[in-house]
Amino acid sequence: MKEYIVTVMARDRVGIVRDVSSALASLGGNITNVSQTVMHGYFTLIMSVIMPSERTEIEIRQAVERHGEVGELVVNVRPFVEPIAHVDRPAEHFTLSLRGNDSQAIIGRVTTYLSERTINIDDFYAYAHDGRFVMLVQVSIPDDVDVEEVQSELEQLGIEFGLTVHLQHADIFRATSDIKPIMV
Repeated sequence: MKEYIVTVMARDRVGIVRDVSSALASLGGNITNVSQTVMHGYFTLIMSVIMPSERTEIEIRQAVERHGEVGELVVNVRPFVEPIAHVDRPAEHFTLSLRGNDSQAIIGRVTTYLSERTINIDDFYAYAHDGRFVMLVQVSIPDDVDVEEVQSELEQLGIEFGLTVHLQHADIFRATSDIKPIMV
């Protein structure tokens, strides 16, 4: 068995996830992770799938493409490669949230700051509408980076843009923000 990362983009319509998952299942694939969203009418999907060893990237891509109209699905297939473990640089997971008035270059400035501090972005969501801006980012802050300093510097950056900035440890964010199922 081999693992692949498959991405798909298309104009949104009902049934794309069904079509992609059916195509992969027809090749003996098992989907193990999925992240999907629709933005401005465009569907985007990234997933990991375990396939029989004899399946090729081209075969997988063509099978998915055939489950849409001609030229509808833009498909990319890559073999999964285990990330290089950063054993020498352990990190803690945090949730960074920014909200306030939208202005040009917010995302560029925040992501530049994170990159310069060697803070990795694990998951990213941002939305601007009617002059308002919301950004929610899951980050990994290396243990040798001063979290309080990062919080302070991000708050200063927020002031510059008129944004409220919060940096919380992921465990605290989950404990205070997760939606829990209601037991009856």
